[in-house]
Amino acid sequence: MLRKNIEFMSRKVFSCKKLLVRKSALFTNGPKASETFVLVTPYVDIPELIKQKSVIQKQLENRQANIDFQKVENLWAVYEELKKQRSDYDKKKTEISQQLGNLVKSEPDSDVTKKYKIQSDLVKENIKKLKVPLWSAEEAVMLEVLKLPNSLHAKTPLKEYQVIYSHSTTPINNKDHLTIGSEKNLINFKKNENYYLTGDAAIFELGAKFYFNNVLRNNKFIQFSNPDFVKSVIVEGCGEDHTDPDATFILHHNEDTKVNPDSRLHLTGGASLCSFFAYHAKNVVFAKSLPLNYFSMGRQYIPSPTEEDSLFHVSQASVVQIFNVTKDSKECDDSLDRIIGILKDAYTRLGYHYRIGFVPAHELALSESLRVVVEMYSSSMRKYVNVAEISVSGDFISKRLMFTYTEKKESKFPHIIYGTILNVPKLLACVLEQDSEFSIPDMFRIENWSMKS
Repeated sequence: MLRKNIEFMSRKVFSCKKLLVRKSALFTNGPKASETFVLVTPYVDIPELIKQKSVIQKQLENRQANIDFQKVENLWAVYEELKKQRSDYDKKKTEISQQLGNLVKSEPDSDVTKKYKIQSDLVKENIKKLKVPLWSAEEAVMLEVLKLPNSLHAKTPLKEYQVIYSHSTTPINNKDHLTIGSEKNLINFKKNENYYLTGDAAIFELGAKFYFNNVLRNNKFIQFSNPDFVKSVIVEGCGEDHTDPDATFILHHNEDTKVNPDSRLHLTGGASLCSFFAYHAKNVVFAKSLPLNYFSMGRQYIPSPTEEDSLFHVSQASVVQIFNVTKDSKECDDSLDRIIGILKDAYTRLGYHYRIGFVPAHELALSESLRVVVEMYSSSMRKYVNVAEISVSGDFISKRLMFTYTEKKESKFPHIIYGTILNVPKLLACVLEQDSEFSIPDMFRIENWSMKS
């Protein structure tokens, strides 16, 4: 009867496997683990997730996510049943081995001894046959679990965008930044993947980066140097689809060889979340070193979401990216309030109209529990566009990429805040569309360029 159950469960798992298209660089098991170097094994507590089923389903509904949590529960039941059968066989194998050991000494050639030898061989064969279905069931459930989004922060609005601060008044004009940039020889725009800032626009770019560099240094942030390229496992660990060419720039082999889609390089730029986690994945820090306040100043590469020519849609940008690490949710919330205060002060001093708000749940990315955006009004697009954004991920990414800290000899997962506090092309576009004539802000002028040590 037990053997029939195994055959039934095997068919069920193999049926599931046929429908499954493997697309995970983050989780690797079974024979694939020998083909691919396993950098990290994400921490996932599936029984706890199932206990929180009603909460998760409500949050998926608020996010308008097309995810069926019941599928996770069903796959987990299959895996648990197969694991139980494997455990039962292991116990049976141990019992038979003990009895066989005694019989071999006293009755080596008896019919009873031969019977136990046959039973031992059958149990070993069943254990061997169960191995692949067990791996398949584990992979199936993990791939579904890794699609589940982060839990929502208490401050995340469920329906609509929520403004928490506004400065000055909205521009009233019909200006277009590309037209002004061309007329004033500030922008040589070919397409979203190819543009150049010239003259005062180039000074604006450098001045903006120096300005925000000093703002962060004055607030005890430390400048960090990151790689431009990251591996697929880091991209997926940060909540992006590592197989989606619209999410990241993926490097392809020129040679006509079979390439593992779960082990490629991605161009994200040194000023990106992925590049920070390329350093911190599978890393351990001491509790006394927290909080960590880092920032990176450089390029950020994101495929353009549209064919429309605009500085709002360019695929490469000069940005300033922050990375904040704290022990727990309480410290994380305190850091968030502090960072919002830094943004208020920095953007208010520039003198332009802007607003700060919380993004609704259905607009959040997989890894985000909360997103705060700084928006300026674009007269060409006739809507607000975000020139800066701060995201709270809590311990979501830390668990996926095994970033831990130790306290009292116990490993814990730190909470992360990350985001782009300056995006030069977007800020420049909005400044060019202000009611007044374009001029370089005083804080961006050459005489104010410096990087305090």
